[in-house]
Amino acid sequence: MFKSKPFFITITNKYTKQFTKEFLIDSESIDNAIQKTIAIGGIDPLNFDIKVEEASMSQAQGWLEEKFPNGDFKHLVVDEENGVYELIYNPMGNIY
Repeated sequence: MFKSKPFFITITNKYTKQFTKEFLIDSESIDNAIQKTIAIGGIDPLNFDIKVEEASMSQAQGWLEEKFPNGDFKHLVVDEENGVYELIYNPMGNIY
């Protein structure tokens, strides 16, 4: 599934410090993961802080396999070809 390394990306509003989104990115490097997040995720780096953590293949795979009790996956495929996935939360706790 992952061609390179998986990275967890957390996006936080610079001004309110509130968590906004979380992504899983397949990338060659941290810098490339940030660039993919900005380009494909539509994130404005002037308004949001981008935190990057390298993940293990097993962590990333487990994250993509997680499902809600109703059977829906806990992620959205943003761009499968480029390995960009967005974590979604249960609507009861969804901050969007």
